Amino acid sequence: MLSMDMTTEEKRQKHQKELREKLNEEALQRLKGMKSGTEDKKVRKSNISYSKPSWLPHDSEVRDLQLFVDRKYETVILPVFGIPTPFHIATIKNISQSIEGDYTYLCINFYHPGSSLGRNEGNCFPQPDATFLKEITYRSSNTKEPGEISAPSLNLNTAFRLIKEVQKKFKTREAEEREKEGIVKQDTLVINPNRGNPKLKDVYIRPNIVPKRISGRLEAHTNGFRFNSVRGDKVDILYNNIKNAFFQPCDGEMIILLHFHLKHAILFGKKKHIDVEFYTEVGEITTDLGKHQHMHDLDDLHAEQAERECRQKLKSAFKGFCEKVENITKQEVEFDTPFRELGFHGVPFISTVLLQPTSGCLVNLVEWPPFVIALDEVELVHFERVQFHLKNFDMVFVFKDYSNKVSMVNSIPMQMLDHVKEWLNSCDIRYSEGVQSLNWAKIMKTITDDPDGFFDSGGWSFLDPESDV
Repeated sequence: MLSMDMTTEEKRQKHQKELREKLNEEALQRLKGMKSGTEDKKVRKSNISYSKPSWLPHDSEVRDLQLFVDRKYETVILPVFGIPTPFHIATIKNISQSIEGDYTYLCINFYHPGSSLGRNEGNCFPQPDATFLKEITYRSSNTKEPGEISAPSLNLNTAFRLIKEVQKKFKTREAEEREKEGIVKQDTLVINPNRGNPKLKDVYIRPNIVPKRISGRLEAHTNGFRFNSVRGDKVDILYNNIKNAFFQPCDGEMIILLHFHLKHAILFGKKKHIDVEFYTEVGEITTDLGKHQHMHDLDDLHAEQAERECRQKLKSAFKGFCEKVENITKQEVEFDTPFRELGFHGVPFISTVLLQPTSGCLVNLVEWPPFVIALDEVELVHFERVQFHLKNFDMVFVFKDYSNKVSMVNSIPMQMLDHVKEWLNSCDIRYSEGVQSLNWAKIMKTITDDPDGFFDSGGWSFLDPESDV
């Protein structure tokens, strides 16, 4: 009888042992095919103020060796040892202004090797051995005759304001250009003029195109979808750029949705997005707790009946849309539906959500930002803080592409551990567990720095409970 009780666990352990034996071998072979040493290092962009000496402005401020801000070329011209010297706005880290007694001070700090650069400022200079200016301070007198304006002080105040304006404009443009990096040019959407195209009306889009959420119509065309908002915005999603498509009905939820997880990010609302969602709300999201309610109140019964009919109507509309799309795309786009009964709660970002498996992913699509893990990209899963006296454990997803940061779900109830293990085992995913939290950034760096050494010393077997590592 005991052997019968242990059958499921023994089968699971046997399967996991088979997965463990081929994990290291497959991972090493994959790494040999994509050596990380060939990566290009990012170099800080070199910005040139003037390509020709003749472009230097001939304004009186420049001739009189005053501070001059050239907004056209985004350059600040500073007098240095009696020479008007141009500095592109990208070289300026920050500026500050102060008044002490009869003097106004303007301090300008520059980027230079060894300075703490911003997260998006790059980490190298094109010519790190060149001579760099670190800081420069200008002083002007505030004293003036009655009825006169102190010209030197006015010049510093104006320069401070203009430098700030040009710096803000430059950083905004740079941020927009960074958003466009990695954007793969999509094919042009081929509009099908047929009025019988599958379409969904009165749906909202996430993320929002504008700060205020806006509704519109989603329509399927020859090679992709187009969302038209009520104010005229257009968002195109091509079928060949969709990696995963999900349809989540409104069972147990206050919204019904279609979610597209893309292969390559698309740009709208001045930002790039890899996840796009279209949804409709169902019923009342909030309830007036101050209202005296009766179970047999006819108004409440009518409201409940109306909500049930609304849910059924929406489910039919969304499901019909999905079926039509699958037919016209000849299964190029297939909608996956989460298995709610296999779901478990966890914290992938900052709040507890219901994580639900699909046929090939683990998702949470109701809360934003969404959580989408494609299981075919997962190398292994490791459970942390697995101790009998704790109420929760953490779950770490390690991806086959070791350059990707691991993904973590925190605070999963301990009673769900066997449930999660069984699900992963059925998906042929190797898992391991431990009692402590690990430094995954350090672990992944160790692997990518010396993959051969890592696998020669046992590879991922160090995660096994019986390991001495």
